[in-house]
Amino acid sequence: MTKKSMKALYQEKFGGPEILQIRDLPIPEPKDNEVLIKVEAAHMGNGDQVARTGNSPWPLMKIPAKIIMGFFKPKIKVPGGEFSGVVERVGKEVTQYKVGERIFGFTDMQFGAHAQFVCLPQTAPIATLPDEVSFEAAAAIGGSNAQTAMHFINVANVQPGDQVLINGASGGIGRVATQLAKAKGAIVTGTCSAQNSALVLALGADHTIDYHKTDFTQQGKKYDVIIDCAGFLPWRKVEPVLTPKGRHLLAMFGFSHLFKQRQTKGKGGKQQLCVLAPASPEKLKEISNRLVDGTLKPIISHRFPMNKAIDAAWAYENKTREGCIVVLPQEWNAK
Repeated sequence: MTKKSMKALYQEKFGGPEILQIRDLPIPEPKDNEVLIKVEAAHMGNGDQVARTGNSPWPLMKIPAKIIMGFFKPKIKVPGGEFSGVVERVGKEVTQYKVGERIFGFTDMQFGAHAQFVCLPQTAPIATLPDEVSFEAAAAIGGSNAQTAMHFINVANVQPGDQVLINGASGGIGRVATQLAKAKGAIVTGTCSAQNSALVLALGADHTIDYHKTDFTQQGKKYDVIIDCAGFLPWRKVEPVLTPKGRHLLAMFGFSHLFKQRQTKGKGGKQQLCVLAPASPEKLKEISNRLVDGTLKPIISHRFPMNKAIDAAWAYENKTREGCIVVLPQEWNAK
């Protein structure tokens, strides 16, 4: 019997968005412990760019990324990590999800969500999606990004009145961290481009700094928490602008940051913390609750039907956006 096919974004080699194709592929068959998900919306993000180019901007991840993505040709043929959709079928050992159930989350290092269907183990970082939350919102908030931001805020122990700086506040992690820090009652400053200043203020930030014109480490203002989503700020630059017990948290870091973390952690003074966020369905449930109560609000810049998914990759590559880019795999030729 001929397998039914689906539309999917596909790559046979590494490169820019020009190497992407839209192909007809067989709809995957769920294994005994897997769920087949009809993808309603998927986020176009940094992980997809890494999978497409085979290069990680994080020095510590360059070799692991090559091992996962491939050294010469991509092992990952279909990109797409953060998504939402509906359970289409379940394997005979699946107990956590039912056919017809709305879910969201991310595929982790498997990718594959830029397609009309994807198969995942029931233990993957996915969770049920309340009816009050749209598929687009659930995909756009970014399950992986949102979990990372939530972990940052918890590790930093943000308190009401804390001066919090989010470096890279308009990015996927930064947008969520800005909202969560503000919900904690912090006074939030976000660094971003002038183009994205209005967006960051709309997310709740009290102040913005145009990083093209101003180095926040040279302004003399001190912060209780600095969350670095955008780069690898060295301790020598950050330490002078931290309060006596201030915390500097990094999403990406090198060996020097790990060394400084070992020197500063647990000493009762200023700390550098290299943060890795473990994935868990429980955190996704909390994220969905915050989407329902309005604490978290995704900003969607562009929506692309499946036949325009390559244009979505170009929009991300060229940074022609102020917010999230969402691909809608079940739509075709939408206007």
